[in-house]
Amino acid sequence: MSRGAGQRRPHVAFIGGLDRLESELVAAGEDLGVDVEVHDGKMSSARLVAIVHRSDVVVLVTGVNSHGAVRLAKREADRVSVPVKIVKYCGRTTARAILGEIARQAA
Repeated sequence: MSRGAGQRRPHVAFIGGLDRLESELVAAGEDLGVDVEVHDGKMSSARLVAIVHRSDVVVLVTGVNSHGAVRLAKREADRVSVPVKIVKYCGRTTARAILGEIARQAA
């Protein structure tokens, strides 16, 4: 995910159960130079597919995600060669660590 000068910022999708943290995740992403998008993990397939397709990394939170959404997100990410990081639960600290790792890799 290494990017040269002038390239766009990495886009990360958090899928599943983080809607209550959305503003914090977006702010943390801003601080780290990462664009963040959050999907609640409910099966709205067209929106979920679109989010996966425009992302550079998908963070899939399985503990609060529907099985259908997990399968769909994994399948679509594989189809468009987007890496998936799977975590059972994800709070502020874990999310910030993931974003920091992605930001470092993109630098």
